[in-house]
This record gives sequence, structure tokens and C-alpha cells, in this order.
Amino acid sequence: MEKLTMEDLFKALAKPLPDFEIKSGKTALLLIDMQKLVSSEALLREALDAGLSEKEVREALREYDQRVEKVVENAQKILQICRKKGYDVMHIKLGAQTSNPRHTAKINRKAEFIVPMDAERGKFFEEVKPIKGELVFPKTNGGAFTGTNLDFVLRNMDIESIIVMGFLTDQCVLATTIHGGDLGYDVLLVEDACTGTTQENHDAVVRLAREVFLKVKSTDEVLRTL
Repeated sequence: MEKLTMEDLFKALAKPLPDFEIKSGKTALLLIDMQKLVSSEALLREALDAGLSEKEVREALREYDQRVEKVVENAQKILQICRKKGYDVMHIKLGAQTSNPRHTAKINRKAEFIVPMDAERGKFFEEVKPIKGELVFPKTNGGAFTGTNLDFVLRNMDIESIIVMGFLTDQCVLATTIHGGDLGYDVLLVEDACTGTTQENHDAVVRLAREVFLKVKSTDEVLRTL
């Protein structure tokens, strides 16, 4: 028999989160930072500007690029069904109103990560870009709830639960989902409609947050639920 670990202990003592109903009018779909700035093309340009070897960068990006493409594909499937069935769709966009560093959240400003709203790399992926009638919440920090009035809007609309997908699992998605749970929303993370800086980081976030802060389902499971 294997030795009991602390993870095993906490898992045995914890009670799983109750299931909740996914329902149009009470559930909103959140797309987090589904922008070209996470694409392999954008990262390649940044890497070359930093003096890294193009050959090595392209090799490192190969697996990442496949993950990003799959996320966009899965997110598009869910987005199309949500639109068809009348779910409220909300896009979170990383973008500053100007290029002035003082107009960007301090945490990103310190890292010199400033993305003006009209920057090419800040544009949405074509497959999941907003359409008329869908809300877009610009932010300059990580979590969507911290940097926008998203909570005010959701409460005003009587939204009780959120379906979350997008980029990156170990950064803005993590910050948004945990904060959303703390605010009282039921949170459903679509496991294969988001990804992280590495597959390992993505898997770690999903493993640690599942049944603690949020529920986790695959794209196929969500599509059957909608």
C-alpha cells in the first residue's frame, strides 16, 4: 500500500462542489484574452527581438501552437452553440486605453507588458471575435474581475454562474476563476478550451482547482449540457 500523502488526505476530507444548472439567462460565457498576443507568431516575434535563436524558438513553440489551435477550435464550438441558444457572451480583452504606461495596471507596467487597444497583437482570434451585441471588457491586469466592472454587470443581469475558457490557464484564467468563485459565482472551467504556458502548468491548475474553486468539464461535456 502506498504511503498516504497530504494531497490524498485533503482530497479524502474535502466535499466536492455541488453541481449547478447551466441555463440561459442565469449563465454567462466568458472568453478570457482570446487574442493574437498568445499566438506562436506573436511569441516568435518577441523572442527574435530578444535575440533568441529562431530555430530553437520555433521548435519550442511547435507543441504550444498545437495546443492554442485546439483551444480556439473548441472555444469556437461552444461559442456558436451559446450564441444559438441565447446565452450571454462576454469577451475579456487585455488592452490599455493608450500607450502611456501610467494607464496600465502596475503589475503589468512593472513587467513592461503594455498592449494598447489598437495593437495588432491585441486583436481577437478571428474564430472567436465578438459580434454585435456582445460585451467586451478591456483590462490591463490579470483577473477579469479585478480590472473591470464585470462583477457589477453580471450581478445587474442576475447571472449566477459562468463558463470560462481562454488564455492562459496559469495566469489570467486562474485569477479570474478563483476570484469569481470567491465572489459567489458557480464557475465551470472548460478544460480543453483553455491552455497554459506549458501543458504541465495547465494540468497543475486544473488538478488543484477542480472541486475546490470550480467544476471542470470537457468541450464535449459542455456541449451536451448547453
